Amino acid sequence: MKRKFYVFMAVVSGLVFGLSVYYYLQSVKIPALTETKPLVIAATDIPARSIVQKDQLQVKDIPVDGYPQGGASLIEDVAGKILIVNLTKGDVLLSPMLESTSKAGTKNETNSNSFSFTVPQGKRAVAVPVGLAGGVNHIVKPGDRVDVLITMDIRDEKEGSKTITSLAAQDVLVLNTGDNAVNDGDKIQASSYILALSVPQAMSVTLGSEKGSIRLILRNPVNKEIFNEKAVDPSIYLSPDYFNHYK
Repeated sequence: MKRKFYVFMAVVSGLVFGLSVYYYLQSVKIPALTETKPLVIAATDIPARSIVQKDQLQVKDIPVDGYPQGGASLIEDVAGKILIVNLTKGDVLLSPMLESTSKAGTKNETNSNSFSFTVPQGKRAVAVPVGLAGGVNHIVKPGDRVDVLITMDIRDEKEGSKTITSLAAQDVLVLNTGDNAVNDGDKIQASSYILALSVPQAMSVTLGSEKGSIRLILRNPVNKEIFNEKAVDPSIYLSPDYFNHYK
């Protein structure tokens, strides 16, 4: 009799335990699977004003709720377009950052991978040799903004020959860099920088490179200030107002 009682209690206990587990599982909210969507990101650093290549991109799945406006899901939708800003590995490529090569011409007119597509509208790509001594030229990278200084000898009717330095162009986009400077004995060969210049700027900078020397001044890209400075010559150092003006 006791044995049947123990069996009965074991069955009841099992039922109670089973019901308890059932109701507990019913009360626990199982999180729903998060819906994701593919997003194209940079697989490597990509400089501004360059044509985006497929091997520079990768796709990452992210939650739909956090999907950025202007993002692309397919690499084919991004590759072949011109990147307007500098990107680092892992950055998201958004439509405002990209410019279609069709704005510069049709694919039937020229190769879509042509460097000419990276030249902004209204500008010309001009390669200028720039000496490294005394400047920041060795750290200038594609996508940077620079001012162009020219130093050259001119002949003044009153004072005769004198050396001047002037601003030939300001807030200029660096499209690319050419060959790096190399030592040739005691002589340092200049590097070549490809700048996006207007036609008047190109004429001025070309004259300066032919008749004198050029230096690049690296700008903060946010700084759009333009100076109206006159050309300076060595006499500025004798002016009593020198430190007030050139501080």
